Amino acid sequence: MRYYPVCLDLKRKNCLVVGGGKVALRKIKRLLDGGANIKLVAKEVIPELKSIISDKKITYLGAEYKTDYLKDVFLVIGATNDEILNARLSKEANAANILCNIVDQPEKCNFIVPSVVTRGDLTIAISTAGKSPAMAKKLREELEKQFGEDYALFLKLLGKLRSYLKKVVPHQKEREAILNKLVNSNLLVYIKEKNMEAVKKEIKKLVPKISDLDKLLNFKLKEKSQNNV
Repeated sequence: MRYYPVCLDLKRKNCLVVGGGKVALRKIKRLLDGGANIKLVAKEVIPELKSIISDKKITYLGAEYKTDYLKDVFLVIGATNDEILNARLSKEANAANILCNIVDQPEKCNFIVPSVVTRGDLTIAISTAGKSPAMAKKLREELEKQFGEDYALFLKLLGKLRSYLKKVVPHQKEREAILNKLVNSNLLVYIKEKNMEAVKKEIKKLVPKISDLDKLLNFKLKEKSQNNV
């Protein structure tokens, strides 16, 4: 069986995490990045998770899992070493048509979480369908070296240029042609070199009647400086 890759919008979605260790912490951080409303059940909670609870970023429900905690939940993650509890979570979540992931036990999941490289709005996901998390980790580490923070800046710039082109170039095929030229241009090279004059020249060469270019690039330079802090 092949999994269907998908990106979920978790903003304001209720998510339940069961487990209070380092794995649960990693999952919770990713869920927080996605804007989820998180509830936690755990017998023991590591200090960093206690800090997140104290900051009221997540809600701690207590030490013992209860079936009622699944009410109005969109997604549940089981990050415990308790096989009986994991099996119960999987069974009850599936019965309620709730997305369920039991860490390192794909047979108990109705979805799995890929290894991810994130650079701003760029997300690269690697999955081995649960066959080899070690291989997924190795590939992620290689991609982290290949794709630096410059790609986040490049993507944001492309996004702004795409929005501009939608306003000034009515024909889709013409817009696509310009965007393809931008992607395959030397813009990324110039961004890596922090050569904004070259970036300006490249954009002016490829984009018709570009306006407010200095304002757009000043924003990019400011963001670059922040990323280097």
